[in-house]
Amino acid sequence: MKKKPHKILCTTLGQILPVLVFLVSAIMLPAQASSQAAQIEKAPTSASHMSASRISLSFSLQEWGNEFGTGFQITSPWFWHEKTAVRLGGSVLWKQDANWATFYALRLGLVGATFMRNEDIRLYGEGGFLFLFPAASFDSDPFAFGGYGHFGFEFFMPKASGPLSSSYFIELGTNGVGAKSNSGQSYLNGFSASTGLRVYL
Repeated sequence: MKKKPHKILCTTLGQILPVLVFLVSAIMLPAQASSQAAQIEKAPTSASHMSASRISLSFSLQEWGNEFGTGFQITSPWFWHEKTAVRLGGSVLWKQDANWATFYALRLGLVGATFMRNEDIRLYGEGGFLFLFPAASFDSDPFAFGGYGHFGFEFFMPKASGPLSSSYFIELGTNGVGAKSNSGQSYLNGFSASTGLRVYL
């Protein structure tokens, strides 16, 4: 039976609204906390902090809902007092209850971050839009739209000789998307976890 457009829209909006609320708080709170701390005392800037404001590439392993995947992300240079960035990521995922069928996802979002005082650890919130491209073997719809949000923890490694710096990161959050399989079950919604390596160019 063909899905009615207005029902699809209402379902999708209902699922991504909590994610959008999470998005706003995740992005604004770290930047606001950092601004307040800066007014009290300005901490010295380390070499890791300086290099961490450049463009970066990252590779990740993730578990979104019950689906395992791997991803690649590119992050813009940091702006707005080096507290904000734009991140674009693409992921390949495998649906475990559909003979590990391959499908794809894109994320586009904003990141708000701050460094812990006197530590090479960056705390950030990220949120944005999720574009899903399912496989026809388990979902007859070729496209689904939603949102995502998470908190991230980035641990910078001591910088070796050379222009590059790198970090390990962990991201914990949620996805909200209106995708349903041919059997009527939603997928990719709920808790998401990612971990990986990021290199600053």
